[in-house]
Amino acid sequence: MIWPPSNVCPKCLSNKIEWIDIDGNGRLIEFSESFLMGEPSVFGVVELNDNIKLMAKIRCDDIKQLKKGILVKMTKCGIRGNDPYYEFQPI
Repeated sequence: MIWPPSNVCPKCLSNKIEWIDIDGNGRLIEFSESFLMGEPSVFGVVELNDNIKLMAKIRCDDIKQLKKGILVKMTKCGIRGNDPYYEFQPI
């Protein structure tokens, strides 16, 4: 598995790559509240069921509902400029 996705293998430089879909569900490993520009946000590390770990924004109504190990699902992902972004919320 190649992460982040690429059309070339970083080890052998082969372009014979097969795309594999992931389900976007995982567990919240760690999280922290941030106050960038005065706006409260929650960021965390999510381990997907496919053993991929992502730093992501965590959407929730109340940070008190978050606990290490809870199940989360990906609600948004994309690329801004050259940077990928991910958002998750509790299931």
